[in-house]
Amino acid sequence: MKKRFLYLLALSLSYSCSMYNKSQIQGTRMKINHFQSIAMGVVPVLTLLVQEGDAIGTKNWNNFYSPIEGFTFEPGFIYDILVKVEKIENPPEDTSALKYTLIKIKSKEKVTADILFDMHLKIGGENLLTTTPSGLALLNQINIDCNTICDVLNTKLQQDFIVIGTFKRQGKNDLQLVKIK
Repeated sequence: MKKRFLYLLALSLSYSCSMYNKSQIQGTRMKINHFQSIAMGVVPVLTLLVQEGDAIGTKNWNNFYSPIEGFTFEPGFIYDILVKVEKIENPPEDTSALKYTLIKIKSKEKVTADILFDMHLKIGGENLLTTTPSGLALLNQINIDCNTICDVLNTKLQQDFIVIGTFKRQGKNDLQLVKIK
């Protein structure tokens, strides 16, 4: 009788553990683009560009302001991930009411260096570029090589309300400006 009880106990623990593992695997799928975007919060910030749900696989990317616990973004890669989403009771003001935690990186695909993408350089009259000892930086975080169009860039930054640049990747945190819109 004692052996049978221990066997049933072990079987039920095994089953409940497998159910627990299955619930850990379930989550919300997100796709993360290979570059960050500028978004306006209280101040301009770099955000991840994500797709969720029916938007996955489309051309629609949304700014994602929240951190993802356990996830470290590396520019130049498109990620397909699973995250656990939890509600936060009484979140601090100006923060998300949701907490995101990485469950699994399903894939991490390197994009080729010739892929072009657009980023804001000036939004609503606010210049997002700063001069650093090594050149220009976007929000003091991403190095910008303005290539042969530095004079055109400076003129646009002085005259236009919104300036968008088309870039290609030179390195992990280094971008080359190819065109100005």
